[in-house]
Amino acid sequence: MNIKISILAGLIVLLLLNACNLPQDLLPPTPGWPPTATLLSVSPTASLTPLATTPVRLADTPSFPTFTSTPLPPVATSTPTEVPSPTPTLSPTPITFPTVIFNTNANCRLGPSINYNQVTNFLKDRSTVAEGRNPDSSWLWVRTSGTNCWVNAATLKDPIDFSFLPVIPFQSLPEAPSRLTVAEIVCTGRISVTLRWPDVIGETGYRIYRNGIRLVELKADLTEYKDYPPRSASYLYEIESFNDVGVSVRYGQTIQGCR
Repeated sequence: MNIKISILAGLIVLLLLNACNLPQDLLPPTPGWPPTATLLSVSPTASLTPLATTPVRLADTPSFPTFTSTPLPPVATSTPTEVPSPTPTLSPTPITFPTVIFNTNANCRLGPSINYNQVTNFLKDRSTVAEGRNPDSSWLWVRTSGTNCWVNAATLKDPIDFSFLPVIPFQSLPEAPSRLTVAEIVCTGRISVTLRWPDVIGETGYRIYRNGIRLVELKADLTEYKDYPPRSASYLYEIESFNDVGVSVRYGQTIQGCR
């Protein structure tokens, strides 16, 4: 009996071992596996109302202008210039105007020449103050009770170097009529001499002289004059122009007269 039981147990074990080695698809299905899914039927309890939606409108994508880059011209590089240092400004030294004493009587004129009109005069040993000069210091511009005027430096006592005084401008004299010619001379009947000259600049008139005596004063721009001299072997005629400040150099000519 025990032997039978042992043999039976051995067979069962052998069967179990063989069953483990069978392919999976040959195994008998396990009851209740795989589980069967049961579909549930859900009844809606409420009706859903769709929401009103406003369509969203996307903004247009902005368009940007296309720029074409233009190359810049080359920049000229300037060479730095050395700036000179400013010259310091020196303050002028104050001028002490000298007192001058006259060694002789002196005429004081509108300009630095004896051809300028006289304004006043200074007597010998009188004094005044010199406040200016002409370019070569031969004439001094001196103080008076009225308007300053010009005196010749040669009339001063113990003159000094006046080059430190300022140079004073002055009005020019008129031009001199440099060509005085005889246009006609008549020796029959009443003697007459016709004179001519070129017009000059800056004059207000002319003066005609014969043998040192003034014959006539003429208006500006005239260029001819007829004289009726006495009978003589020769005549010295002279002419000068004048303006408000003085006279020009006098120009003369000696001509053959009527015998």
